Amino acid sequence: MKIKKYIADDFQAAFKQAKKEMGRDAIILSSRQVKKGGFLGFFTRTRVELTVAVDDDMRVERDKLRMVPLESNPLASASEPEQAPNSNSNPVGEQEVQLLQEMYKMNDIMADIKGKMYEVELIKGISQPVQEFYKTLINNHVDQEIALRMANSVEGQLPDGKGDYNWVKDVCLHTLQGFLDEIKPIECTDGDGARVVVMVGPTGVGKTTTIAKLAANLTFIDSRQVAFITLDTYRVSAAQQLKTFADIIGVPIKVVFSPADLGEAIESYRDKDIIFVDTAGRSPYNHEHMEELHEFLDIAGADETILVLSGNTASSDLLNIYHEFNRIGVDKLIFTKLDETNCYGQILNIISEIKKPVAYFTTGQNVPDDIEVPDSFKFARMVMGKGEAL
Repeated sequence: MKIKKYIADDFQAAFKQAKKEMGRDAIILSSRQVKKGGFLGFFTRTRVELTVAVDDDMRVERDKLRMVPLESNPLASASEPEQAPNSNSNPVGEQEVQLLQEMYKMNDIMADIKGKMYEVELIKGISQPVQEFYKTLINNHVDQEIALRMANSVEGQLPDGKGDYNWVKDVCLHTLQGFLDEIKPIECTDGDGARVVVMVGPTGVGKTTTIAKLAANLTFIDSRQVAFITLDTYRVSAAQQLKTFADIIGVPIKVVFSPADLGEAIESYRDKDIIFVDTAGRSPYNHEHMEELHEFLDIAGADETILVLSGNTASSDLLNIYHEFNRIGVDKLIFTKLDETNCYGQILNIISEIKKPVAYFTTGQNVPDDIEVPDSFKFARMVMGKGEAL
């Protein structure tokens, strides 16, 4: 059996190191906080020490288990009919298979328990109102690392007496506001010529409807001259939908099929204030489609490329989608469908991770009403689950 200690800034980092070096069969024996660094006892840092063990014999047996054919594994193929024993087909007996499977599950359970225990240890020195703030963030799908950082920030801003509940709540809201500090809606400046704004994003996030909302507001409220160009010729209904919006709002529209057509269409609308380019919804993982989109954007010479994301998408998916689309360049974000979720932590996670400005939130299907420039205080209340109306 090999036993080794790992020291890192937090439990997750230490566990990640251990798993990478010792493998997935590593078992956590203990965890504790230790003081490291400093000079003559001053300026020390609190870090986490994990003691991890792995049994080489157990690892060999597990490796055998992972090579067991599916039909010979009673847990992975419980519904398969029993077959006659074959002494040459499986080097690991059924009882050993079951035992190793159970031990593997137990190891995962223990690691999860250790993680939760460490989380409790991290926040136990924090005042009760701030602990409640932390739990609220976690329940609203805020990433644990971000939630801990915010809780510590709030705790550090409290006076020695810790303040009353309302005072703590105000500090929590103010801290959350700081995460949505870069809000940049579309701006048109007189005399600068037509501003080309390209909307990109995966399928089904509401790009076309969002363009219609923006165009209606810019036309009727800001008295701007707007034009539409659509590249979405993959869906029969998409171009027709935008044409319908264009007729209602009273703006011109062109449907283009090639990068050359796009260049000509943009030139024909140079007398407008703003040109919206609606692209076809793309799977960010279809490299052929993304390359085609890149060719159109090279011709468009966009002043702004805005990535439209659905607010009810999981954090990991939002981050993956962003990274794929950012290969062609993303200037701003729009989050749609905020009316279709009660948790907004995933939006906070992506904003915190990628540091891109947010242009708009959309909150329904009604054109032109259900779109708004984000308000950081309102967003903070939404993340804290305060029932802020959308």
